[in-house]
Amino acid sequence: MLDVINKRFKVRFIALILLTLILALAISAVTFYSYTNKALGETYAQKINTIVNFKTTVIKDTLLIFIPPAIIAAVFAIIAIVLYTHKIVGPLVRIKAVTRQISEGNLDSLIKFREKDAIQPLANALNKVSSNYNERLSALSNILDEMSKKAQEMHHALETKDSETAEARRKELGHKAEEINNILSKIKL
Repeated sequence: MLDVINKRFKVRFIALILLTLILALAISAVTFYSYTNKALGETYAQKINTIVNFKTTVIKDTLLIFIPPAIIAAVFAIIAIVLYTHKIVGPLVRIKAVTRQISEGNLDSLIKFREKDAIQPLANALNKVSSNYNERLSALSNILDEMSKKAQEMHHALETKDSETAEARRKELGHKAEEINNILSKIKL
């Protein structure tokens, strides 16, 4: 089965997103710990007063502790997604352009991609398809040129009443027709 996207790309992308989330969680945890790690006070009344004050501000302060790292993580994840999807979309645009050229008959067109593009396996496969069909068309063209020459030689031999040469050229044309049939039978539509 053909992998369309490099496995390393998938692993790096998932690792980057997970690392971002873990980093945001760690920052939030450290901030929350440093905020909540307070001395309650020396006397019982001071301890109760600190607990009551802590209870009233815990929701507000918790939001202040967790929202900024979450926003930073979300922004970083969005930037990472945009950068990583660029490594997919760019090559897809180039593949579309080259497949259009190939459909117009230009089988010499190859997909050029950057070193870090994610879909190199797909581009390589399409380049291989293009070059294989180009080789087959080139072989067919060469055989047809040879057949044209053999047909002209056969025609000349028939005009000069050289039946031996004409028969030899007819057999050669039959072999060339078999070669064409072999090449065409390997092309599946």
